Amino acid sequence: MGYRRSRRDDYYDDGRGTSRRRRNGNGSRRNNGSDYSNRRKSFAEARVERITWMLLVGVFALLYLTQDSGFGQNLPNWFAPIAGALILLGSGFYQYAQRWRVSPATWVGGSLMLASAYYGLNMDPTRDLTGFCLLVFAVVIGFGVITGET
Repeated sequence: MGYRRSRRDDYYDDGRGTSRRRRNGNGSRRNNGSDYSNRRKSFAEARVERITWMLLVGVFALLYLTQDSGFGQNLPNWFAPIAGALILLGSGFYQYAQRWRVSPATWVGGSLMLASAYYGLNMDPTRDLTGFCLLVFAVVIGFGVITGET
């Protein structure tokens, strides 16, 4: 004798029977479509990250090459932090607008640069913030190299 189904059983039945969930290629049952770790970076996304790194290095190249000239000596101390904040936050917002993944290091680094630019502009204009900026830029770039995202 078979099992008799009642009307209450239909409430919990989704109509598909008893099927198993499919596994992805590595054997786990994770979501196959929307997982960021399985997604490869597009060429355009990688190019934006390389341009961001190039601009960060370019800020210090500009500061180093112009330190002995009249132009470099007239730059305010908050120039490096504000340039870094514009580069990092601008890159983060652009990548976010393109619906690409943005590293937390980009947001944290850009926010630290913005805070240090505010500090250098309003609280202590004589303080040299170049070393701090170099440290933050190195951490952001290093984090990007290690994790593969910026």
